[in-house]
Amino acid sequence: MSQRGKVSSLRAGYRAEASLERPFRCLQACADLLRSSGPHTRAEVVETLRLHLGVAEVVWLRYRAGVLEGLAASGSLVSAGVRYPLRTGLQPFLAWPCKPLLRLKPSDNWLVHTATPGFEWLVPLALDGQVTGLLGVAGHADQRSPGEADQRMLEVLSALLAVPTAGSAVAGPDALAAEDLGRLTPREREILSLLPRGFSNARIADSLGIAPGTVKTHVERILGKLQLDDRAQAAARAVELGLGHSGAGG
Repeated sequence: MSQRGKVSSLRAGYRAEASLERPFRCLQACADLLRSSGPHTRAEVVETLRLHLGVAEVVWLRYRAGVLEGLAASGSLVSAGVRYPLRTGLQPFLAWPCKPLLRLKPSDNWLVHTATPGFEWLVPLALDGQVTGLLGVAGHADQRSPGEADQRMLEVLSALLAVPTAGSAVAGPDALAAEDLGRLTPREREILSLLPRGFSNARIADSLGIAPGTVKTHVERILGKLQLDDRAQAAARAVELGLGHSGAGG
């Protein structure tokens, strides 16, 4: 490879690294806010998300007894405490199993109303196989929808938001943290610390100098030891445990 080619490759690598680091910083900031459990935590979380994503509106809702209720909202067109009608299109997101949905150029937004709808991103919040709420993100026609890295970040964040949405205490350092960490080998803790960054098995393998298949085996063991269902839950648990700050989690 020529010197110019090497420089271009390095620049591309740095850009890719930055694109992954930015969503991770947003995730970490939201996790720190949830740990603080201050009087304005919910509003600060949605505002952090709105600024990070560069969108018009973010709303965090609780689903309880057949009713959607706003817990916090950021933007100019919605407010906390509003009760939302259960539109037919929302029903699939209120029953487990469910997945996020990105609606591009919708004729009307189901949760968050904008003057010129460009997109609406609906992320279910689920705990123990039950939907506890929804996270809604909406942008105008001239705003970009969340990219792949941001979508992965929102998936991890949804696992963190599900607990306080259900009305339980906000997750943070707890008596089970040391026990959870004690179940894992040093290599498993190292791999767990990289999951919140959205790294694939191949990317983790490259970072640690091991085979992707070995990473896959470690991830499966982490899920089993911590009694987690998927990578998103594992990434959320890593954030709760304070892993990921240094890449290896100390």
